Amino acid sequence: MDTNNNRVIVIGGGASGLFISNILLEKGFSVLLIEKKHQAGLKLRITGKGRCNLTNTCLREEYLKHISSPRFFEFAFDTFDNKALCSFFKNRGLGLVEERGGRVFPESGKSLDVFLNLLNPLEENPKAEIIKNCQAEHIIVRNKTAIGVSTSEGDFYARHIVLATGGMTYPSTGATGDGYYMAEELGHTVVRPLPVLVGLRTKDGYPGELQDFLVKNCEVSVINKSGLIKAKLFGDIYLDKYGVSGPVILTLSRVIAEDLDRGETLFLKIDFKPRLSEEKLLAEIRSVFAQRRTEEVSSVLRKWFAKQMLKDVLVKCGLNPKMMAKNLKEEDFKSILWYLKQRKQRIIGDMGWKEAIITKGGISLDEVDSRTMKSKKIKNLSFCGEVLDLDADTGGYNLQIAFSTAFLAAAGL
Repeated sequence: MDTNNNRVIVIGGGASGLFISNILLEKGFSVLLIEKKHQAGLKLRITGKGRCNLTNTCLREEYLKHISSPRFFEFAFDTFDNKALCSFFKNRGLGLVEERGGRVFPESGKSLDVFLNLLNPLEENPKAEIIKNCQAEHIIVRNKTAIGVSTSEGDFYARHIVLATGGMTYPSTGATGDGYYMAEELGHTVVRPLPVLVGLRTKDGYPGELQDFLVKNCEVSVINKSGLIKAKLFGDIYLDKYGVSGPVILTLSRVIAEDLDRGETLFLKIDFKPRLSEEKLLAEIRSVFAQRRTEEVSSVLRKWFAKQMLKDVLVKCGLNPKMMAKNLKEEDFKSILWYLKQRKQRIIGDMGWKEAIITKGGISLDEVDSRTMKSKKIKNLSFCGEVLDLDADTGGYNLQIAFSTAFLAAAGL
């Protein structure tokens, strides 16, 4: 048996797998990258809607607030932080730009350029080999030491194994939880994986004309059946026939994922006019209808609603669009106020793995050395990226997790 004492096997050709392969080559190792799909980096190439939000420029203290387990992640971040990541790509000829909210993207606006920046050095280096269309099935262990990988193409051996198989989001790209099964076989605990950074389904949803309709500057609250606010955020949302999505909703989905999974009854409340109190807004509604008393209700409602929303507002508030404004009663004014600030919709789930950006859950961090990313149970086995029970908000933080944990895993060899 050839254990190939200078070779490291990396299972999974996603963001963390490609990145650690590059770092390992720089450190003088040879690399065997095993990828189950016909091409590596399929999820990386579509991330950020094809633009690839690499990281975020916020300071360390703020950065760690966005991470699910900051104490575990902080050593990886301190070893290879957002500035180091930007320098890494710039030194390899990839131009970067910073956009609103500190989000960093490739200057070209193309995820493909990030992918090629990581793939080309592997294809050009004789010490790197990529086996595609190859399903990793088991990690071969002897005396509690990882020595190789059993695959659909045979068994391969190396001095060290890196599990970088990702989570379960966008399963068409190859992320189907394979790493969880392989880790569990070795005695590792897997925290239940859940889809997060994903749209939320509501009982009523919105009509077809509001599909992907953007509403800016809303305040969105998640409320339990006792009326307790579980989470609240301000920002932009998209309305959908199944429910709601958009930046604010993605962040909220991560906050409430475990509550939904437990079957807790939760409601979504959208405040379309958060800068006005209910009292002031009700007074404004009364005043505007009084001033425009000879106009039709549908015309007056344009004061607060976009044209596309009128049908839904009229139906939900029980208003006749042709009725004259002067004929509205106090209960009608309160109904409009209800839609603008008080309406609650039952959350019945999320949009699922096919639309989720990130997996919450994964290999338990209690069983991984945070200073090396090595397994505490099996020698010569390391983890990096989304396969770990480590996730973050949208905004570049999750790719930073992938790159930082990959860098640290390579540094520990």
